[in-house]
Amino acid sequence: MPETAATSEQAPQSVGLDDGYAAVKLAWYAPDGSIRTQSVLSRAQRGALGVGSLFGTAGETVGYETEGEFFTVSPFLEGETTRFPDYNISSLARVLAHYALDSAGFAGKGVRTASGLPLDRYFRNDPNGKRKDEARVARKIESFGRPVRRLDGEETSRIVRHEVFPQGLAAVADWLVVGNELRSQEAPIGVVDIGGQTTDISVVNPDYQVDHGRLKTCDLGVLDVRDGFRRRIMSAHNADRIPESALDKAMRTGSLLHWGKEVSVREELSEAVREVELRLRGEILSVFGKEAASLETILFVGGGSHVFRTLSAGFPNATVVRDPEFANARGFLKVLAISEGKR
Repeated sequence: MPETAATSEQAPQSVGLDDGYAAVKLAWYAPDGSIRTQSVLSRAQRGALGVGSLFGTAGETVGYETEGEFFTVSPFLEGETTRFPDYNISSLARVLAHYALDSAGFAGKGVRTASGLPLDRYFRNDPNGKRKDEARVARKIESFGRPVRRLDGEETSRIVRHEVFPQGLAAVADWLVVGNELRSQEAPIGVVDIGGQTTDISVVNPDYQVDHGRLKTCDLGVLDVRDGFRRRIMSAHNADRIPESALDKAMRTGSLLHWGKEVSVREELSEAVREVELRLRGEILSVFGKEAASLETILFVGGGSHVFRTLSAGFPNATVVRDPEFANARGFLKVLAISEGKR
């Protein structure tokens, strides 16, 4: 289990917050300087549902209110869809972020957070090229600053300051900053950030400048695998419905409980992964092209790096970072620390 937040009320705790479509990932510094991480599923339903449990897990189910909207958040829920363009600046994302912070031990504490936006939403097209979308960044900062209240009367975390950076590129900061040292960079670095809904593909030059000519967000990710996997299971086993919890287990184990018996769904899972992987490979090559071999390394990050294990194997200069699902959250945290002069 990860350590909880520091108890000091003197200064806000810095937290890297990757508010993904499938899960919210957090990273923060423990008192000994090590980085702690935690992830919670992005699952909430509108309304105060009052979900209980026979086995003492009801504490993982929390009701929230923000701007007159009510949500129930729990890993046991089917969950509202997060697959809509403005998810990152929605009340749903705001509530899920607070739930993740509360779950990590930050309830009742002030936090300074940093999160991201997909590349195609952080940068916008301009007559002179791509430029930072200041308006969208400001909307996300403003959204995360709006009040959130827990319905059980307990305190929630207080986001006292929020900063926004481009997703995927934060993973470069995570890669380059190791403890108090800065890793040398001799050539451009490629980044493939595979998330739930989107995959960000980019190139970062040695001066930490984004190559805007090689930058793309494509609407492909782990949730596409889940959709294809679900369809294949339903067709192969004549199932009318598969609960999210059952699909979670099937994704992890390749086995599904069906009519009281465990059945293997490994073939259906492999087919679903292969279908999306082929499309992803085409998108990656469209960005890196023939210059992929000249990149110092290609960082594979995001939770999808676990799912698409064979994708990185096709690139001899690929690096799958440690705990890739937390790479952006760690990068956000390190950028915050650098801006504070603490690292």
